[in-house]
Amino acid sequence: MPDSEELDDILKEIKKMGNNKSNDEDSSFSPKHDRKPVEEAVENFNTSSVEYQQTAYNKKDDKEPLMQNNTKKIVIIAIAAVLVVAIIIGVVFAINKKNKEPETTQPETTVSTTAKVTQAPVNKANPLTGDEHFNSKAVGKRPIACVVENSAAARPQWGIDDEKNPPDIIVEGEVEGGETRMLWMYADYTAVPSQIGPMRSARPPYIKFSELFDAIFLHWGQSQTKKGTAYIGANTVFRVDKVDHINQMTYGGSVVLFGRDGSRGVSTEHTGVLYGDKIEAAIKGEGFRVKANDKKYTKFSFNKEEKELGSTKCDALALTFSNRTATRDWTYNSEDKMYHCSDYNTDVTRKNLLVLFDKTEYIAKANYKNSGSSEIYCDYKRAGGSGKLAGNGTVTDITWSVEDGLLVVKGSDGKEVNLNVGTTWIGYASSNNGGAVSVK
Repeated sequence: MPDSEELDDILKEIKKMGNNKSNDEDSSFSPKHDRKPVEEAVENFNTSSVEYQQTAYNKKDDKEPLMQNNTKKIVIIAIAAVLVVAIIIGVVFAINKKNKEPETTQPETTVSTTAKVTQAPVNKANPLTGDEHFNSKAVGKRPIACVVENSAAARPQWGIDDEKNPPDIIVEGEVEGGETRMLWMYADYTAVPSQIGPMRSARPPYIKFSELFDAIFLHWGQSQTKKGTAYIGANTVFRVDKVDHINQMTYGGSVVLFGRDGSRGVSTEHTGVLYGDKIEAAIKGEGFRVKANDKKYTKFSFNKEEKELGSTKCDALALTFSNRTATRDWTYNSEDKMYHCSDYNTDVTRKNLLVLFDKTEYIAKANYKNSGSSEIYCDYKRAGGSGKLAGNGTVTDITWSVEDGLLVVKGSDGKEVNLNVGTTWIGYASSNNGGAVSVK
């Protein structure tokens, strides 16, 4: 931008030009009246220059000196116009800068008006065992519950003693004929062994128990409700409780989820198996909800470090489910700190033993399968009651109940108990039909 002296010289030149009359009466820059203000000259600069050029080149009597003189005037006016505009812009900028708030050197501070939402950390451990080495893709997913047979011809069960992925929880209870049946639960159904079984039919108490864990139920057959009798079958419970389940007898999925293994030479009813590597695809094909509902999913609490669970020594625990059944025997091994059982014709190990006594009822189903005879089913009431919890060579008394659809286990002090990290066997026994437990 020019300094004040240069600006004065330019303004004087503009004024001088305005006071002198041109010898050319037709020039647009030499009017007979007074010159317009500079502001108007700036606005009309482009139009005037064009008119001037057209006039200058169209006149026949124009001489070269006149053209040079007029050209010089145009250049001076153009420069003046540009300078005037620059001065105006500079003045405006200076005024705005003067009126602007002075800047501080302190760093800017951003105040957030959004309240911070504190979210509970996601538990990435296996919710059924407390094991932190858990498949991250299975976190927050529903478990599965599989009905597995326990008659003599079914032993040893495929997968019960799997070295890598045995069942997280084994629930064993009475069905009919003095036999027991098991419910195997896995928190990660993508880790189920390639073959488990023998698979057997569903019973209402097992369905109800699986609902305490929001589990998807897998089975081979089911008991049926029969009109004219007091017995409510598994088919009714599935429908009324809206349980997601896959029944081999009606399954029509695209994957081969079930099969038979006749390698043991036993009768056909003891050969039904479930293929673990097909479970994920089968569940997806059925369109079941896979995200777990925490309000319906019982999650046990586990000790951070392994410890004794009670003050009473427990080197052996024997459970008789009722006065109709056999007894299940467990022995503690201090070297691996696990309870061992050989009743399944193989060495089955568990970290925790949980005994639950419940009220049971025997219900007759007349003319069972048109045989003319009655079938006596054992029904559990889920009424809650007493029990035992054994771990790390010790045992303690507990009470259990079902509260808001969840299994709650408390110690004698009324507080929820902690289990040691690892697998659990739950013995589901009768409190009113001869169930008994002994500890040594």
